[in-house]
Amino acid sequence: MTFATLSTPEEFSQPRTVSRLAITSLILSLIFCCPVTTIAGIVTGAIAVVFTTKDRSLSGRWIAILAIAISLAGTALQIGASFQGYNLVIMPILTGPQAALKDGESGDISEFQSHFALTAAQGNTAEDAKSFLDDVKERYGTFTGASLDQGSAPNKLPSAKQGFVGDYQLDFANGRVRATCDVEIVDAGGNLSMKLKSLLIHDAKEGDIAFPTSALEDSAKNPSTPKQ
Repeated sequence: MTFATLSTPEEFSQPRTVSRLAITSLILSLIFCCPVTTIAGIVTGAIAVVFTTKDRSLSGRWIAILAIAISLAGTALQIGASFQGYNLVIMPILTGPQAALKDGESGDISEFQSHFALTAAQGNTAEDAKSFLDDVKERYGTFTGASLDQGSAPNKLPSAKQGFVGDYQLDFANGRVRATCDVEIVDAGGNLSMKLKSLLIHDAKEGDIAFPTSALEDSAKNPSTPKQ
């Protein structure tokens, strides 16, 4: 009986080169600060997997696979952070006093007060809050929603230190009214706040109303003409 002579395939006898594309994909996957790089890491990693599978002289297939996994995780984290940032920062700017007025509409005075970055000494008292909410209910009926007035320019651009002051449309069962809302972005300690500092409803017929009431005095000192 004769035995065939064992031979080593040529591709295993030659030294293999690590795919530069696989290394590139790994580097891109580790740059979490930019979503473009992690997406590029997925693309280059996938191409590297194809190349290293077809070309046996190239190694680095598992590097490319690892890069794809890291890039996917990084992209997911970035999407999650963006979603969280939208909910924590963008939505409070877009809806202004909506959450506060919703809680006030339900009769929860303390929850209404909790939306304001004010102390009792600054006018955030249960009595004043109830008086304001009663006036709003009597004048305009059931509150349905609020949105940033896209047709008016903000009184000032958003700033972490100065906050954001903008005009809002408040929708009620009896119609729509205009309001100016001051939103605190960060508190004195530098922590994210996104609470209200004042809410002023403009009413040319029955007179403006505000919470806290000191906002009426501030409005008288710095009058503005909201769009009707």
